[in-house]
Amino acid sequence: MKLYRIHALRELARWGAAMAEKPTSGELFVNGDFATGDFTGWTVVNDEYMSVVPNEGRRVAVLKPVPYGARIYLSQLVVRDRSDGDYVVGFWVRTSDANGDSVPGVTRRTAVQMWVHPRDNLGDGLWRSMSGAATSSWAKYTWQFSIKGRRNQDFEIVFQNERRRPDGLSTLPAGRDGYHTILGPNEGAAPAALDDDDNCSFAVRDVTLFRA
Repeated sequence: MKLYRIHALRELARWGAAMAEKPTSGELFVNGDFATGDFTGWTVVNDEYMSVVPNEGRRVAVLKPVPYGARIYLSQLVVRDRSDGDYVVGFWVRTSDANGDSVPGVTRRTAVQMWVHPRDNLGDGLWRSMSGAATSSWAKYTWQFSIKGRRNQDFEIVFQNERRRPDGLSTLPAGRDGYHTILGPNEGAAPAALDDDDNCSFAVRDVTLFRA
């Protein structure tokens, strides 16, 4: 009986270690499709301006417009102890009312940032703007990237819906000092002429970070 208990405790310890181990492949974001009906897995600042609503048989997050510089955002951070590999990050957006329904005839420039935060002291962090145009139709934006020769990095996606600066200028996002900027087109065509209505909400669905 005593040997059985020792064996059972050892098996339990091995099982616990396996459960604590982060997956080496597959989907890394938690609740990226908002299927829980709330912001489980996400960081929300401030939920007065955001909600998860049922729409067209799925759940979507709606981000209301907020004053410029309000630092109100929706984000998720993924900690990777073994970060080498190939990744694809993506999401869908469109203009939206409070119920997640599209707003015809209106376009809205979204503010979306993807960060790779270094914790391994082996190089700079990475930053990529994934901003694009939300229209009345769902548009998908994706970015494929590879991490080589690195470990212990955090991946973070940030969504914001700030109104334009009063002076009409653009500024770099806070915290980008020391980060290497990645340039390149996103999948998802922007309209030829963007009449940016910064008083419109936009909806987000199916946010993914997949490691091949």
